[in-house]
Amino acid sequence: MRAGLAWSVFGLACVLAVAGGPLTRTTTQDVAIALSFCPLGAYLVARRLGGAVGPLCLVAVLGAVAHAAERYGAYADWIGWLARWVWAPPLLSIGTVLLLLVPEGRLPGRRWRPVAAVAVAGIAVFIVLLAFVPGPERNPYAVEALRPVVWALPIAIGVLALITLSCMAGLVARTVRAGGQRRLQLLWICSGGAAFALGSFSESVLPEAVAVPLTTVGTFALPAGIAMAMLRHNLYETGPLLRGFLTYGLLALALSGVFAALAPIPGDENVVAAAAVAAAVEPLRRGLGRTTGRILYGGHGDPREVVARLAERLATTPAPEEIVAALADAVTDVTRTPYVRVLLGPEEAPLKIVERGGPHRTALTVPLAFQGEALGSIDVAEGSPWMLRRLALQAGAALAAAHRQMALQQSRLLLVTAREEERRRISRDLHDELGPVLAGIGFSVDAAGNALRDDPDRARSLLTDVRAQVGEAGTSVRRLVRGLRPPELAQLGLGPAIEHASATLHASGVAVEVGLCDTSGLGAAVETAAYLVAREALTNAIRHASARRCTVRLSRSGTALTVTVADDGTGLPARVAPGVGLTSMRERVAELGGTLAFASGDPGTTVIASIPLGEER
Repeated sequence: MRAGLAWSVFGLACVLAVAGGPLTRTTTQDVAIALSFCPLGAYLVARRLGGAVGPLCLVAVLGAVAHAAERYGAYADWIGWLARWVWAPPLLSIGTVLLLLVPEGRLPGRRWRPVAAVAVAGIAVFIVLLAFVPGPERNPYAVEALRPVVWALPIAIGVLALITLSCMAGLVARTVRAGGQRRLQLLWICSGGAAFALGSFSESVLPEAVAVPLTTVGTFALPAGIAMAMLRHNLYETGPLLRGFLTYGLLALALSGVFAALAPIPGDENVVAAAAVAAAVEPLRRGLGRTTGRILYGGHGDPREVVARLAERLATTPAPEEIVAALADAVTDVTRTPYVRVLLGPEEAPLKIVERGGPHRTALTVPLAFQGEALGSIDVAEGSPWMLRRLALQAGAALAAAHRQMALQQSRLLLVTAREEERRRISRDLHDELGPVLAGIGFSVDAAGNALRDDPDRARSLLTDVRAQVGEAGTSVRRLVRGLRPPELAQLGLGPAIEHASATLHASGVAVEVGLCDTSGLGAAVETAAYLVAREALTNAIRHASARRCTVRLSRSGTALTVTVADDGTGLPARVAPGVGLTSMRERVAELGGTLAFASGDPGTTVIASIPLGEER
């Protein structure tokens, strides 16, 4: 329905332009606006592109209304009154507001809101003055009370001219600041906008013989600039549609030329020409497809062929690093951009980075994802967003496999490193602490045995020292055990240990509610991970979120133990930088093949850890 209504507005503009009859000096620009902006607006609205740009372009239909109303104004007073002012909204809104909104369909920034507000208010005031202020022409709806403010008309025109200049200056500034493909898009739009602004005000400063053609050309310049940005630089991602239109349009012209060239050859009903056309269809289509691909995407290869080659290379690439390199090569091949960077993994801790080309400013970033999982990104200096998304979609499954394989390798490396570090710590503690103590006990026992007969008092003193050394050895052993497994977990079990940690927080003024399930038979690794996640989440809630109430829930299914910790604190910030606590929780759960999720509510934060049970005791 939306597409039908949009194209119906364009059809109405065409009907009104024909019904208005021959063009006059005052209606030439109105018809040009209607017939140039309405199809652009209908296309954008039908395909949900450009935001507010499409509906604003459809307002140009009022230009055709003004043309038709001027012709039939003698038949009814209200039609003549309509022709008096209805031309103003499209002309003034296109020369001001549209220049602010194009191409994204929204204002460039908050500082432009006053400019847009003044533009809308100025247009409204100007229309009211045109429609209701008495003038030299007959106006059936004139309000005599407004006659003293007729002087406001030139002031309103001057204000709108200044706003147009401001909007053009903003468009030029955006073009200068932009980079890569966006700058090229804005350059076409900026050129068309400047020509439109000059043409709109040329009648005020130039002779009529020069102003009328200049106005007409300037009117078509802005939609033509937008169309060139769409055609050449994939504005609004119209490359695929325009490519098909260009390919088959050129194909029809080429086949018509072939038929016309061979038609004079003698034969029954031009059989030779028809056979030649039939034989030339497929080769011409392929050749024109490659040509239009170069026109739209700027590369030297057909994008579809590049996607096909990428799929073939991914199918024969075993190494994860080569998968990332294959995607980078495909992006370089299809875009011919001076710089490409393909990142696999998070920005702060990437698993793999492949770069092509020299250092260059990044103008476009396309995320890499598969089944909702963020995998990385593609950064290029210039290129087609549509084409890059096609390549990213084609490589999604292979990148997901590479991401998991490389993440698994990194996890194994971390596990091996952590294990060896733990072994070194235990070895150091045994060698430097427990070993000397046990050796000292042995020496003391030998000395006590030697002094037992000759010096009983010395023997008793040595045995007292041995008792102290045994106590010191016991302390060292307990410290080693505590480093291997939380003592409260070893002594109390998972449920009571969580209740003990919660009671400690409750004593500090935080209300903690604990809900437990059956925790019998759990493996030691599952118990340790669940306890440490619950304790760390509670600690973060108190230390960082200023929570006053927390809830801990343990639930158990046939395959996993779920730990849920919720608080009423300040919640997570918009951008979370993982710290030591969050990273340790995620790594402990990931080691067992589980998942850890964070959800920011109103108020507070919820941490949900799902830990596979594995083999139970």
